[in-house]
Amino acid sequence: MRYQDKVAIITGSSMGIGAAVAARLAEEGARVVLSGRRAALLEAKAKELRERGLTALAVPGDVATDAAMIVQAAVDAFGRVDVLVNNAAISAGLAIEEIGLDAWRRVMAINLDGAFEMVRHAMPHLVKTRGAILQISSISTVAGEFDDVAYAASKAGLEGFTRKLALEVARYGVRANVIRPGLIHTEAFTHMPQDFFETQVPLIPLGVIGRPEDIAAAAAFLCSDEARFITGAVLTIDGGESAK
Repeated sequence: MRYQDKVAIITGSSMGIGAAVAARLAEEGARVVLSGRRAALLEAKAKELRERGLTALAVPGDVATDAAMIVQAAVDAFGRVDVLVNNAAISAGLAIEEIGLDAWRRVMAINLDGAFEMVRHAMPHLVKTRGAILQISSISTVAGEFDDVAYAASKAGLEGFTRKLALEVARYGVRANVIRPGLIHTEAFTHMPQDFFETQVPLIPLGVIGRPEDIAAAAAFLCSDEARFITGAVLTIDGGESAK
């Protein structure tokens, strides 16, 4: 129960990694605030947790425009913020010759600007609790074969932002770290043909595709008091792929 009496906001938590992180923190005692743009799916995830006797609140919203509201909803409901996990992200799915400025800016608005806005509005509360910030990045920052240019650029910016952020907020006892996942089997991949996985698995030294729970386990450690001396770090969780 590392999170007993603590409050955690997890963006992009209606499915995949975000939902797994929310569940793991709730299981360890946190009162979790799930946020995302898909209201019905978000509430369903929160209801699942409540039916297990855990404390969960769904706050639908877009981090690009609603960060202040999301943070305030958490404070109004639970009185504090101890942990912020920025997981909300989208991909343009377009090559450089196809993507336009509007699509590029939308990716940046959610993946990078949204993370900044969540941090900006949560910071006064995190200072009070000497809390923790965790940004979910991507192996696309170091491996060119993954995702599109806008997504990779936004995640690279997120990592740079977090390293500098960690230095700035250390004086308040607030920590900021990054998890850089590799290929994780989430709902986003349900439409992919089977041969996609058959071609990807041999590229991973451990020979398996990751699960959202793999990321959630690391997140639960990095945001806990057990990681009190870790800040400004980037933890890659990719089955060894980027080590090649």
